[in-house]
Amino acid sequence: MMSVKEQLYYLIKHVKLGNYDINTFCDMFTNLVNLEMWKEEFSEKETAVFNELNKYTSRFSPFEEDLKLPNVFYDEKEIKKQIDIALKDLEIDIVS
Repeated sequence: MMSVKEQLYYLIKHVKLGNYDINTFCDMFTNLVNLEMWKEEFSEKETAVFNELNKYTSRFSPFEEDLKLPNVFYDEKEIKKQIDIALKDLEIDIVS
């Protein structure tokens, strides 16, 4: 079984590779960060990057009505942008 840290890295890599849709990724990532992350040790950098990405994944919505509300929800484009930032910050190389 993968550790929480391994699961978070796995999710980030595999959503970028197209193995997860954004909605599924956001649900899984947010649950891991909010419910499981405290169980393990993370570096300061990892904690900061995962928490920052979680600010976006926890407020993702695929619904146009939600996205009309100012500063409440984020769309798929913004989530993908934040995933790219997390990949760069964590120095994760994507190899398919």
